[in-house]
Amino acid sequence: MEKKAARHWSELDNKRRMLLSRWERYAAYTLPRICLPSHFNEKSDELKHDWQAVGAQAVNHVVNKLMLALFAPSRPFMRLELSAKARADLGDQIDPALVDDILGEGERKAMRQMDTRGDIRPALFLGLANLVITGNALYKFPESSDDKFRCLYCRDWAVQRSGSGDILRLCIREKYAFAELEERAQEAYRTVRPGQKPEDEVTHYTVICRNEKGGYELKQYINDAYLGEDFDGSYKDYAALPWKVITWQLADNADYGSGLVEDFAGDFAAVSAMSEAQIKAAILACEFRWLVNPAGFTKPEDLEESENGAALPGNEKDITPLTPGTGNNLQVIGNVMQDYVRRIGQGFLLASAVTRDAERVTAQEIRMQATELETSLGGAYTRIAVELQTPIAIWLLKEVDLQIDGKAISLSIVTGLDALSRSGDLDALRQALSDINAVNSLPPAAQEFLNLGAIYSTIMNGHGLPAGKYVKDEGTVAQQRQAQQAAQQQQVINEASATAGAQAVAQQATGE
Repeated sequence: MEKKAARHWSELDNKRRMLLSRWERYAAYTLPRICLPSHFNEKSDELKHDWQAVGAQAVNHVVNKLMLALFAPSRPFMRLELSAKARADLGDQIDPALVDDILGEGERKAMRQMDTRGDIRPALFLGLANLVITGNALYKFPESSDDKFRCLYCRDWAVQRSGSGDILRLCIREKYAFAELEERAQEAYRTVRPGQKPEDEVTHYTVICRNEKGGYELKQYINDAYLGEDFDGSYKDYAALPWKVITWQLADNADYGSGLVEDFAGDFAAVSAMSEAQIKAAILACEFRWLVNPAGFTKPEDLEESENGAALPGNEKDITPLTPGTGNNLQVIGNVMQDYVRRIGQGFLLASAVTRDAERVTAQEIRMQATELETSLGGAYTRIAVELQTPIAIWLLKEVDLQIDGKAISLSIVTGLDALSRSGDLDALRQALSDINAVNSLPPAAQEFLNLGAIYSTIMNGHGLPAGKYVKDEGTVAQQRQAQQAAQQQQVINEASATAGAQAVAQQATGE
């Protein structure tokens, strides 16, 4: 008997109860909305924030760095290349440079599509925040022009994986007002459960299970009522699935990943506790009272009712200020907390300068970000690049009608320092030309003993550039020199002929 959607959900959700409680705690340290408490009602409850804001600052900062390094504005994060066999088949029919230009324009069109749509970058930012805090994110890629690129919060989905990390079962639970559903979904549900009102809240389940062939079968339910085969989906493999589960770090035999915040959970807890103690101690330090000697001459009411600068009868020894004396405690708390804040800052890249928030950021700035991410975050950065950038690149290329399903064109994702490949190639070319110019500036007597062609090739290869693309071979140079000499000789002949003709005309005119 086939399982109901609610049973699928309860089986997967019950296994992660303790995990959800940890996610709530990590979110409370940083961005509480990423994983709200189970009992939270946004219509009646106020969202509580932690005593400190270091967590929110750290997460936002590292997510901004990831966004800039992975999806820099106006800089393609993908590279399209024609395979060697396809280039050989083309032969001399098409200039290879023209093919590269066409592929480069396809990359730029895909990036313009990403920047034009207003739903992609916000969803990417939200997903990266989920990754940093909980270690998991779920993206939904649009399947039609009406769909939006979405990221779902961790409470709205549950997953089951194999020991090697492959997804076996994925269950998504979303709540809507009945009127928000598609019309055909409303009609399908009314055939099973008539009398549903537009304002009634319903639960929509999407259950995705892996089949024996390695593909995936999708079924949809509303309040445990199966919508029918018209709403089913079948996908040949995970790459074809519009739902993508991304993890920060995934251990063997684990269903869910772990995030960066989990690695610093102890430090966040310490900063939270000390921030609370610091605030309460500061409030207490502001409190003071006056002790008045009941047998003295000074009257308390004279002090309370007098104005500033007034002269009062009394004895100064009758009045003594009473303070809690927590100033030293505040200093100790502050000094200890700075150590924790510094460690968090190093782990979340807060110690470096903040990159400018501008449409055009220099390659050097992005290079610094990429280097810092690669050295500090290591494998997590690479995992995100592979699991997230590849499906986004394929989807964007399809959106601009550029199919790469065949073997003629290969797609590669450029990450980290490689993401600067185009600007890096340009910088390398500038440096190579500068080195060549230095060689050309040598005295002619020195150049006579040098094989300039070999030197030029060595310089190009040393900068990681294809010498065959930029440096001409000796045969080509010899042909060009012969052509130039022939052109110069022809120019001399033409000039001599023109001069002789002019002289003949002048003599003829004189003779006449």
